[in-house]
Amino acid sequence: MFNLTDCNPSQREAVTFGEGPLLLLAGPGSGKTFTITKRILWLIHEKEVAPEQILVITFTREAALSMQQRFAQTSSFAGSVNFGTFHSIFYQILLRSGRVQPGNLLNERQKLNLIYPILKKNKECSAEIAKSFLDAIAYYKNTGEKEKTLEKIPEEWKNCFPQIYREYESARTKVRGVDFDDMLKECEELLQNNTPQREYWQKRFSHILIDEFQDINYRQYCIVRLLAEKHKNVFAVGDDDQAIYSFRGARPACMQMFVREFAATQILLRTNYRSHQDIVEASLLVINENLDRFPKILEASELNQRKEETYRGTACRVRIKEFRDAPEQMQYLLHRLKGRSTQETCAILFRTNLAMQSVAARLGREGIPYVMKEKKRNIYEHFIVQDIMSYLRIAAGTAERIDFLRVINKPFRNISREAFGKHVSLQALEDYYSMKNNDYSADCNRKACEAIRLWKRQMEFVKNAEPKLAVIFVCKACGYERYLRQRANVENNEKTQEWEEILNYIVEEAGHFKTAKEWQEAQEAFGEQLRKGVARESGDNAQAADGAVRLLTVHASKGLEFDSVWIPDCNEKNFPHGNGLDPEHIEEERRIFYVAMTRAKKDLELLCLTGTAERPRFPSRFLIPLNRYRR
Repeated sequence: MFNLTDCNPSQREAVTFGEGPLLLLAGPGSGKTFTITKRILWLIHEKEVAPEQILVITFTREAALSMQQRFAQTSSFAGSVNFGTFHSIFYQILLRSGRVQPGNLLNERQKLNLIYPILKKNKECSAEIAKSFLDAIAYYKNTGEKEKTLEKIPEEWKNCFPQIYREYESARTKVRGVDFDDMLKECEELLQNNTPQREYWQKRFSHILIDEFQDINYRQYCIVRLLAEKHKNVFAVGDDDQAIYSFRGARPACMQMFVREFAATQILLRTNYRSHQDIVEASLLVINENLDRFPKILEASELNQRKEETYRGTACRVRIKEFRDAPEQMQYLLHRLKGRSTQETCAILFRTNLAMQSVAARLGREGIPYVMKEKKRNIYEHFIVQDIMSYLRIAAGTAERIDFLRVINKPFRNISREAFGKHVSLQALEDYYSMKNNDYSADCNRKACEAIRLWKRQMEFVKNAEPKLAVIFVCKACGYERYLRQRANVENNEKTQEWEEILNYIVEEAGHFKTAKEWQEAQEAFGEQLRKGVARESGDNAQAADGAVRLLTVHASKGLEFDSVWIPDCNEKNFPHGNGLDPEHIEEERRIFYVAMTRAKKDLELLCLTGTAERPRFPSRFLIPLNRYRR
């Protein structure tokens, strides 16, 4: 007799579901991986399905390996069941058909090498622009949505996209190269048009189980539909409330489509084994504001039900804390981190990588150990920080030639690079444009001299100011902020907010130092810290390493859990991110916030800024249903 005593009623119903399509709505912490592995065992041992005919699809190699390992702990059939990602499975299908050959897969560097010459035929471009085109091409291949594709590339390049796309595809075909996104298109065409191939794979995979079904894109859905056309045994597991990858082309609407087109049965895993009842209730108050979703009633497990005893001096595990500004918020985080138990896991979750990097820099200075899952990026290497530091070195008289070249025309000052000799200073520049025998007109020389004299006066002020005031002066009085706005309008309007966040961070960061030299030394120390790995590399075994706090973006935290979670900057323009008012955008941003909240097991704190009367900050609209949690 197959053992189902470790399943709750909903899990048992899903595991023993008979033939046909099923949509298993799996709320946070509801044991979906356990249910999937149990389902595979049930198919093999109770329904006598051949392990080779079972296909389990995940979205990442790590997830596929993890699920295979989980299954191997309970069964000797792990080597026979087919575990893989969408791309790895589709690649095997194409290999067998001969439509691709081993070694034809293009890596990122090879794709950049193909697109660079095409872009440069049109106009000068940076690596960032080239990458934005590759992202746009990938998105277009996955979705076919031209309008949203164009949003991913700079304004001045939008009209060129159709031509560049055609030329890139032509260049790719010439080298017989295939990328991941081509595999989807090729696989769909193969299964649609080649009856023997389609029938072979339909017979090969009689039962298909898909994890994280909410992250599927339309083309992947179409391929699954073709594979399942004969048996229709699709066990789709997902949570539309955790669909946060639309920027990659994911379409949670495919879940609704699956229910309609397959007439799929629905089962809800409603019990959350991860989070305390307070956290489950608060997160539901937030996500219930979304309209385009499957309605759900979720509950905490008995172990996590509300008890009379208090937790850390308060009966409620969810708290909203307000702070006047970011430094005050940071001080509170430092206080909480220094006073916590190192036996518990904890994480700070961020909407953007930039916000995470700035906190990492501060924790490094404070000697608080932390772990970062994402690839570390030294925020001080960002061009904006480099520009600001060049200004400060020019003011201090310690600048090198590269500092002048970096900011000479940021903003535009009518100064040519040819004006620089071996020894560079503002005085030398003025002397050059004061000469009668240079190659410029009298009017050009006069304008350049005026700009340089103004620059000299500005740098005199910066020289005598403390770093924070100096940075504000460079941004406002010297026109650097105006230059960034103009550049953002040319390159990509979406960068405006990102660059604004960096400027805000620099101003705040500068306030911690008395001199520019001291600030420069701190930046160098942080860079060295990253190089030596003092800010620890992450890994599956590093979640609670030495009591270190985990720093993650919300997207990177998906699938993880922590005893305590802090979510800083719960303000408008951060949650939801940007200024978009499109209902789809707001609903996805609310889902991102929901994912962040549901990472917490015991304790959740939502931090927001109020600002001042002169510069108010507005709490996130996602906090409105949570007023009772304000402390």
